[in-house]
Amino acid sequence: MTDDPKGYYARLELDHDAGPSAIHTAYLRKARLLHPDVPDTGDAAAFVAVKEAYDVLANPLRRAAYDRAARDAARWAGPHDDAHEIYPDPPPPPPPLRTRQPRWSDLPTMLWAVLGGAALIAAVEVVLHVGTPAAPPRLASVPANAPIVAPIRPAAPQGPLRLAGVPNVYVLPAGGAALVWQHDAEHDTYVPAGQLPAFTAVQALRLIRERGLVEIRLNDVANGFIDASRLSPGNASAARRAYCAYNAGPPPANAEVLARSGSGPGKLAISNQSGQPAAVRLRDAEGSTAALVFLQPGGDVALEGLPPGPYRPEYAIGEMWSRACNSFAAGMRAQRFAAPMPLSALSPLTIPPDLSDQPEPVDIPDQAFERE
Repeated sequence: MTDDPKGYYARLELDHDAGPSAIHTAYLRKARLLHPDVPDTGDAAAFVAVKEAYDVLANPLRRAAYDRAARDAARWAGPHDDAHEIYPDPPPPPPPLRTRQPRWSDLPTMLWAVLGGAALIAAVEVVLHVGTPAAPPRLASVPANAPIVAPIRPAAPQGPLRLAGVPNVYVLPAGGAALVWQHDAEHDTYVPAGQLPAFTAVQALRLIRERGLVEIRLNDVANGFIDASRLSPGNASAARRAYCAYNAGPPPANAEVLARSGSGPGKLAISNQSGQPAAVRLRDAEGSTAALVFLQPGGDVALEGLPPGPYRPEYAIGEMWSRACNSFAAGMRAQRFAAPMPLSALSPLTIPPDLSDQPEPVDIPDQAFERE
């Protein structure tokens, strides 16, 4: 265990040279089995342990520190049985010498002169600095949870924020919102300026190694600084995928209707003949969602009470459905039917669709499928 002291690699069943994509895939695989809301296989304690390992290994700086600590531990580890031979007991101390106590009169005259000069200089410094306002506290003395600062912007209802610039990192969820610092050039110190919600996508500009801070672009006129351990490499799309996976919620049941609007006499039978979970969205002529239904592999559903009119269905397949994003968090592919059709022509609707009597559906971006 010296090369994996906390078992992070073992929890995700990874080799030590695993890349970022392998780490992310391993976490999703474990999360799908261990999430507390998953029937039969859900395990809250195991899920927390896997999440703890992922938070460290998915962050290059935290992972490097973990591996470095493991190497140091392995280098200095040795058999305990031989410790006495390698480090023998020290010899007993010699008996104390019988001497008289030192006296002030023993100090040389030159030392007295030096002490007197130092006392005079100290007195002058005190006089010069009386009434001078104290400089802002250094970064190390400011509490990391600084409750007095507010978010720079409120959390977006449809997902994480994206600040100015080209995002190349995003805020990790561990510990809640990330504290943002700004540099006070006059006093050469850092002061708290706000907080960024988890999964905010930002542009990292440079690393301040001596303080463990990363300079980020806040807007067109200002930059800020964030603790390097709170950031993970990834663009805005990676930040959203991580947000969707982290907030996936309980997996839907087969034939569960996830969204619905309107009512009427319409009916539609849907069958998922693919080997993956699927979600089918029925859009009316205006592009609004009439129904969104989830199907397990091989699952069927009979939707009733649909408003009359033509529909242009969309469907997506993937892994780990996210209730927060209305999409799959991993491996998602979405398609839209070529043209609107009446319910009578659509039923029964199969996934993937039967192309013998209709044009092939077209691929659409994940964001287009997620739109209500």
